[in-house]
Amino acid sequence: MSLPTGRPTLGARWDYPNQDERLARAATAGLIDYVEANFPITPGHPPRVGEGVPVLVHCPINPIASPQGVNLRLAEQVREAADAWDSPWVGEHLCWAGPGAEGRLGYIVTPILCEAFVEVAARNARALQAFYGRPVALELAPVYQHVGALDSELRFLARVAEAGDTLIILDVAHWTASNRNLGRAADFGLDALPAERIVELHVAGIRAGQSGRWWHDSHDRVPEEEILTLTATLVRELPALRAVTFEHSDAAPETDLVRTLEQLRRVVS
Repeated sequence: MSLPTGRPTLGARWDYPNQDERLARAATAGLIDYVEANFPITPGHPPRVGEGVPVLVHCPINPIASPQGVNLRLAEQVREAADAWDSPWVGEHLCWAGPGAEGRLGYIVTPILCEAFVEVAARNARALQAFYGRPVALELAPVYQHVGALDSELRFLARVAEAGDTLIILDVAHWTASNRNLGRAADFGLDALPAERIVELHVAGIRAGQSGRWWHDSHDRVPEEEILTLTATLVRELPALRAVTFEHSDAAPETDLVRTLEQLRRVVS
C-alpha cells in the first residue's frame, strides 16, 4: 500500500514483533501513517500493525561505499521485502562496512570522504536501484572524525546522490550527533544537500557516551527540543519530503512513543 499524498506522512520504526500492539494502537489513533522496518527480518514475523498500514523497507548494513561491492545475497532478501510491501523506496546506509560475507563489521563505518569513494558508492547505488527496480534513499551514520578531502560527510552524501541519481534520508539525530562530535553549528552542512532529493527524515533521541565527548543516537530516549525544532524547520522547507520516521526502542515506555508522535503529528500537519 502506498503512502498518502499531499503532505508529509508520519511513521515509526518497527524492529520486533513485540512492537505490533503499541504501533497498531498508534495507527488506530491516527498517530502514524506507516511503519519502517529494517530488513532482513526474522522469517515469519513481518510487521502486523493493522490492515492497510504501509511498510517502508530499510537496510542499514549493505556496504554501499565498499570497493568490494554490495552483498547481493542480502540485497535479494531486501528486494523481496520491497516487492512484497511495494515500498516507494529502499533506505540504505551510505557506509563502508567491510568486505565480509555478511557485509558488516558490527557497526556502520563511514567511508573516506573523497572522490574515489564517491565514484564507488554511486556505482553501487545505481546497481542496487536497477536490482531493486525502485529508488534507493541514502542515509548517513553518525560521524566521529573527518577523514578525506571533501569538506563534510554531507557534501559526500550530496555528491553520491547526484552521481548515483538516488534519493536522500536525512537522519536528524545522526546529523545532530555528528555536528556535536565535530564541534559544528546545529544546522551545519544543510546547504550542501540537494533539497529536492530529500524524501524522508529520521527522528530519534541522542546521548553522549561515558566520556561525555562523543554523541550517538539513542532510540530509548525522546528527541531533544533542538532536534524537534530542526525537524519542524525541515518539514516546512523541504519541497520533496514525504515521510518523517520516529525511531523508538521497543524497550522504552509507550507513553514516550505516544507523546513524541503527538508532537511530530502537529509538526507534519
